[in-house]
Amino acid sequence: MASSKGEILIAVLGATGAGKTTFISKATGRTDLEIGHTLQSCTQDISAVKMQLQGKSIILIDTPGFDDTYKSDAEILELIAKYLADSYANKALLSGVILLQPINANRVQGNERKRTRLFEKVCGPSAFSKVVIATTMWSDLQNESVGESRALERRNSSDFWGNMVAKGAQVARHDNNSESAKKIISMILKNPSPVTLQMQTELAQNEGKIALTSAGRQLESDLDDTSRKVLNELRDLQRQTMQNNIALQEEIRELQKKYQDAEEERKMLRRSRVSLDGKASWIGAIAGSGSLAVALIPLLACVIL
Repeated sequence: MASSKGEILIAVLGATGAGKTTFISKATGRTDLEIGHTLQSCTQDISAVKMQLQGKSIILIDTPGFDDTYKSDAEILELIAKYLADSYANKALLSGVILLQPINANRVQGNERKRTRLFEKVCGPSAFSKVVIATTMWSDLQNESVGESRALERRNSSDFWGNMVAKGAQVARHDNNSESAKKIISMILKNPSPVTLQMQTELAQNEGKIALTSAGRQLESDLDDTSRKVLNELRDLQRQTMQNNIALQEEIRELQKKYQDAEEERKMLRRSRVSLDGKASWIGAIAGSGSLAVALIPLLACVIL
């Protein structure tokens, strides 16, 4: 079932700055959602907005993005895991996932390949057919053909969207208006049957331990890569400082901090565990709310009520 009241649940994912809250604002017509215009993230927890489309009650789940300003990727993955575990336990499954991907080259989005692999591990191949990859930020391009070329390259590459597209994921362009947002949501409404994501199954199988899920293992592998890269850079710089190059000391301190952060994030990931008891009060809050209500899941989201 989609939810206890028959609503259709759709998650909106993407890196910080991809335009998730803007997309939901355009789709619902709400102007009271706080939107970030820099790479500092607004959605630091998970919020939900209800809307009506084609006679159906839809709940859009606004998630925090990876590459967040204030939270590590391990913390973001834990937030997403908590939501997925609660929705699984309460049989409030998603009917689809919209992945927003900026098409412009001027915004810093972190390692796009790593974020795409992490998203794939959260969903799992059996859910790829329920995914719509929506490209954003087209108005930032001076030449649209550049964006079209980038989208085609990613669509055909297994490093980006190719694996998902091969298993049924759809690609669409979001033009930052209401009509475009609703058209993308309508693509999911053509097949609104609920789906269990790979991470939900794996959390249930592994007693809620995030590190034992495919997404958790992917993130730990990414952190290992970061640690190794930073250590190699540190060794190179330390060899140079042995030649009395004092100017490199600050760069060494920054790399040491980056390495320590990656190690702390990995430790947190290994400790992270979500409850599987299904005691999520936000389920009832959404079900009992009005047709255009905003519910907080579960504590505080960056929205204006």
